[in-house]
Amino acid sequence: MKTIIAVPDFTREAHLKKVLPPLILKLNKQGFQNKDIEILIGTGLHREPTRKELKSNLGNIIKRVKVSSHNYNNVFYLGRSKTRIPIYLDKKLKQADSIITIGVVEPHLYAGYSGGVKVLSIGLAGEKTINATHHPRFLDHPGTRICSIKNNPFQDFIQETASLLPIKHSINIINSRNGKILKIFEGLPRECFKNAIQYAYKIFEKNIPEFIDAVICDIPKEKGVNIYQASRIFNYVADTRSPVIKKDSFILVKADLEEGFGKGLGEKRFMKKILEMKNPEKLISSIKKCGCLAGEHRAYMAAKALKKARLGFISKKAYMYKNKGLPFLFFEGLNEAKKYIRKNFKNPKIYYLKNAFTTILTKI
Repeated sequence: MKTIIAVPDFTREAHLKKVLPPLILKLNKQGFQNKDIEILIGTGLHREPTRKELKSNLGNIIKRVKVSSHNYNNVFYLGRSKTRIPIYLDKKLKQADSIITIGVVEPHLYAGYSGGVKVLSIGLAGEKTINATHHPRFLDHPGTRICSIKNNPFQDFIQETASLLPIKHSINIINSRNGKILKIFEGLPRECFKNAIQYAYKIFEKNIPEFIDAVICDIPKEKGVNIYQASRIFNYVADTRSPVIKKDSFILVKADLEEGFGKGLGEKRFMKKILEMKNPEKLISSIKKCGCLAGEHRAYMAAKALKKARLGFISKKAYMYKNKGLPFLFFEGLNEAKKYIRKNFKNPKIYYLKNAFTTILTKI
């Protein structure tokens, strides 16, 4: 009996060194030997983790059971969804008698909330599937919105795809704003996810009574490794149900950007589109007309955010990106950024977000 444990990539803190050992022990007691268990990392179109990252995030687990990273080219065809999306998934799933999913439940731009079985339906999907689900017809749908689950075609696809596979158990982790485990939900996939997001609604959304001139965003280190990942925050602020920013507001993200634009296929596509972009409107129009590949969708979303606010990064590596023709502002420190903001606003209202991935601001 083969069991696959599907886990998210390491841009999400799933506390795998804490969560996996008791899970594997439980499986052992149920009669599963370590040789029958495989951990499969849902990297989507992103790069696979390094040996150092595996050790850091999994510890001695890598010596006990097999650990593999998803290969988006090594997939099998499962048919089409109700919305005619081609479903290609990692071939290893075809060999599984049972599947367990581990996810981090937090606000997500397209799925409403991440976690649940997204690690399987998207994280372990083939390129054609990811391209189709990250097309403007999905991204521009009114139901495809952060913190929105109901009538969300992206989330509906995730659930429909997962229902085709033998998922026996699901673990959903909710982290506090400082990245510590706040609560863990376990059980059957749909019920477990439903319970997790009911809890998540209460802690991730924050009402603000006035417009903000500048939102300065802190994010977890693992989500600030490159411009691709860090740029998602622009939409987390700009694309809420009722944004707190005005057109001349600033959204600035503090990030290390140690990998530049990023090293995966999706990140490289994003970089190419961003470097080609003459103005946001033309890029949006072009992608609406011709479509886009996964990775290019991030440039599309960044362009939409650029129409709503001025976007930038605060990073020690800012000097590498200044005067390169990029559509973003770059500051080497917080003081430099605040000085620039004050040149544009006499008495600016600045809001500091400790973890912008887990605090969704809404104007009331």
